[in-house]
Amino acid sequence: MRLGVVVVFDGRPGRAMADLRVTAAHAEAAGVDGLWFPEHVVFFRNYQSSYPYADDGALRFGRRAGLYDPLVAATVAAGSTSTLRVGTAILIVPERNPVVLAQEIAAVDHASDGRFDLGIGIGWSREEFDALGIAWERRAERTDDYIAAMQSLWRDELVTHASEFVRFADVIAEPKPVQSPHPPIWVGGGRGAAMRRTARLGHGWLGWQVPEAEIADAMTELDLACEAEGRDPATVARTLGVVVPGPASDVASYIETAAACGVGEVIVGIARPGVSLLTRIDEFAALSR
Repeated sequence: MRLGVVVVFDGRPGRAMADLRVTAAHAEAAGVDGLWFPEHVVFFRNYQSSYPYADDGALRFGRRAGLYDPLVAATVAAGSTSTLRVGTAILIVPERNPVVLAQEIAAVDHASDGRFDLGIGIGWSREEFDALGIAWERRAERTDDYIAAMQSLWRDELVTHASEFVRFADVIAEPKPVQSPHPPIWVGGGRGAAMRRTARLGHGWLGWQVPEAEIADAMTELDLACEAEGRDPATVARTLGVVVPGPASDVASYIETAAACGVGEVIVGIARPGVSLLTRIDEFAALSR
C-alpha cells in the first residue's frame, strides 16, 4: 500500500514556498510516497454551493483562505526531491484553458523527471466559476472535451481538435511529457459520474472521503462502470483520499480495509491545529513501514 499526503500551502508563516521545500524533502526522507496539492483559485465568505464531502455541505477553510497554484507547488516540491511523486488532488480542469494547461502539465512532468500525477475534477463551487467568467453549466462535458484535447496535444505531432468547447487546427505542441503518453490522470470525485469518467478516460479513480464501510461497494461500482465502457477493471488503478484530523492510528483500519479491496494508495489530509506538518508526516509515514 502506497501512502500519500495532501498538504496545503498558502504563503502564510509556516506555509510559504520555503516551508514547502522543507516539507517535500522531509516527506521523501520519511518514506511518504506522494505529496498532493489541492486547488481553488478563489474562496468566498459565504457559499450557496454545497461542498460535497461534508455532511452539512460547508467548506471549512477559515476566513483567510488561499492556496498556491497546485502546478507551481508540485514543481517546487519536485525540485526539492528525487523520488517523491507529486500530484494535484485535485486540479479543476474546466476552469483552465486546455491548450495552455497541456503545456503547463508537460513542463511539470519535465521538472519532476516524470514524477507527476494529474488528479482532476469538475469543480463544485459555482461561485468560483462565476468569478472566473466560466459557464457553470455542462462543466462535466467541458472537462471530458478538455481532457481529450490535451491527450491529443500530448500524443500527436500535428494536432487538430474541433468540438463544442475546444477548436484549433494544425497545432504543434512541444515538448511532450516525460511520461508516455502523458502523466497518469486520476479522476477525482465521489461515486457515480466520476467513476464513469474514470472508466472512459482515466488511469485511475481518486475517491474522496469514502467511508470505510463503503469501500468494498465502491470498488464493485467502479468495476461495473469499467465493464459498461468495455474496459477491463484490472487496468484501472484505485486511490482513496481521506481527511484525518486526529492521530494517525485513526486511519490504520481504513488503510487495511482499502488494501484488502484492491486500493493501491491512500492519500491523507493530515492538517491538525497545534501540531507541525513535519511531525504529522512522521506519524503517518510510520503506518507504511
